[in-house]
Amino acid sequence: MRSTCNSCQLMPLCLTLLVLLALKVEARQRLKFEKHRNPEQSHHNLINELKSLSIKHKLKVDDATTVAPSKDRGTSLGNYANTMYYTKIEIGTPPQEFTVLIDTGSANLWVPSIRCTALPCQNHRKYNATASKTHVAKNTDFQIQYASNSGEGGVALSGHISQDVVQIGRYSVRNQGFAEISDEPLQPFLNSPFDGILGLAYDSIAIGGVTPLLYNLVNQGLIEYLGFSIYFERNGTNALSGGELILGATDSRLYSGCLTYVPISTAAYFQFEMTSATLNGTKLCSSCETILDAGTSMIVVPGEAIRIINKLLGVTNPNDASGVFFVDCSMVSQLPDMVFTIARKELPLKASQYVLQYGNVCVSSFTSLDGNSLWVLGDSFMGAYYTVFDLEYHQIGIGKAVH
Repeated sequence: MRSTCNSCQLMPLCLTLLVLLALKVEARQRLKFEKHRNPEQSHHNLINELKSLSIKHKLKVDDATTVAPSKDRGTSLGNYANTMYYTKIEIGTPPQEFTVLIDTGSANLWVPSIRCTALPCQNHRKYNATASKTHVAKNTDFQIQYASNSGEGGVALSGHISQDVVQIGRYSVRNQGFAEISDEPLQPFLNSPFDGILGLAYDSIAIGGVTPLLYNLVNQGLIEYLGFSIYFERNGTNALSGGELILGATDSRLYSGCLTYVPISTAAYFQFEMTSATLNGTKLCSSCETILDAGTSMIVVPGEAIRIINKLLGVTNPNDASGVFFVDCSMVSQLPDMVFTIARKELPLKASQYVLQYGNVCVSSFTSLDGNSLWVLGDSFMGAYYTVFDLEYHQIGIGKAVH
């Protein structure tokens, strides 16, 4: 999977290598992302995403609510495409099917337990340990904590660790550790289109000493390479979205030109140093620590940067505490590109790519979280760029996605 063609002076050789790599991608290594119509209004979805991010990164998020501009109030905003990507897995013998969010910002697999009586669990499929012949009880508690406004923190999810067979695509992973969740909060999980989360980050952030599924795929000889690549089909937010997760390989048919590689600076989340981010000639950061996170559609920036971005984009609610900011849809075509420079390569993001449009309401994908100093590039960025997560050589590859 490794191909460090940072210079297109080597284009012929680069293309040859990438074509050969693509031909080696087996059908079973490809997982299609689900397509889903989301009944909830989009600004509620985005607020829920911010709560999910606060849980993962132990940051604070305001519980304030926001409403669309008055002329658009009452419009159903999330009925076209959900801004999160997920796939199906099966756990146990006989198999129990679950829909899981693909998340590169965490490393654990978790699904609701049959023991969970919380309201969010009632809306989702639950794992029944007693119904599986291959279940192994581990008797280890599992908790995910988050920061609170009091500074004391709290428990966001709780349950216990179990072990069972997990089927992902055509791969059957034996003795996979995962969390059975017995309690989860109303938000952001009550109306989520997924049952649980499949974390694909480094094992260093796995909770409970569990070996992540990706590592077990390699350990059990199911894939040869500790890494994966992601392609998001994102033909505007008015279209049903899908894409592919490719395990242990890349596919050059899904991007154009060469991949630009940048070293991972922290082997936990997929964190790296971005050279700069510029909007309309205004440099927003230099040597910016950045995380690539498939678990959110948002682009999270530090507080000072969001104030500048909101001013340059002319958002209509710059002081909204929810972190969800609206822009005038009639002005989107006139908004400037956001230019991310990574490994000396300029990667522009057009306004049509960073503005989420639902009917006649437009939402900026840029937001901020209290206490956050990192940049987090979510699906709004990854929809424009094919991404390679290389845990073996500790690097991230980025190429322009072919749509």
